[in-house]
Amino acid sequence: MSSSSSSSSLGSSRSKTKINTGINGYLILYNSISCVGWSYVLGLSLLELVKNNGNYTIIHDKVGWILTIVQTGAILEVFHVIIGFVKSPLMTTVFQVSSRLFIVWLVLNIFPQVHSHWAFTTMTIAWCITECLRYSYYVFNLVGKQPGWLLWCRYTFFYILYPLGAGSEAMLVYQSLPHSKQLNNTYYWLEVLILITYFPGFFVMYTHMISQRRKYLGGSKGKGKSKKIE
Repeated sequence: MSSSSSSSSLGSSRSKTKINTGINGYLILYNSISCVGWSYVLGLSLLELVKNNGNYTIIHDKVGWILTIVQTGAILEVFHVIIGFVKSPLMTTVFQVSSRLFIVWLVLNIFPQVHSHWAFTTMTIAWCITECLRYSYYVFNLVGKQPGWLLWCRYTFFYILYPLGAGSEAMLVYQSLPHSKQLNNTYYWLEVLILITYFPGFFVMYTHMISQRRKYLGGSKGKGKSKKIE
């Protein structure tokens, strides 16, 4: 190999290293900011519950707009998959993100009548804990120091958090049906269709997480090394 070829190969290798380092740095920043955002929503929600003796009817008034902003930021995760920053199934990511955007923008934003329902509070808490664990998990993966306790929490807490979150989402959609029927009959039937899809969709995601738990907690191989958005 000539010296010019060697120099070209070395330059290409250094360029790829810089790009990978830049992508990792960006993902660490994105996941860290997302974790802080969800932690803030969780802390504020719990604080309001304590201050108001468990009165959940006012939680949306306190955290609704922040929750909407933080959740909307997850749209970037779809682009992360499309441009190859993370190796995750595109359709799974789209489903996860779009289902939540539907709740915050097309249910809560359109039908304020459901804001005071208990399902908003249980959904918010379930989402927050899930996302705090998920984004923390990603950050530690990217820096190469995954704590065992975080790995266990990531692939264990979903047993409760997923049914709580999905059940609360479905309840909010159900509670909005009388109002959507008054608003627009087509939109009403769209919500009915989406509500029906919650059950098979939840089953797919839940069993996926169970298989992931077996993969990461069933043995030492591969623990804490995945950078996928599962």
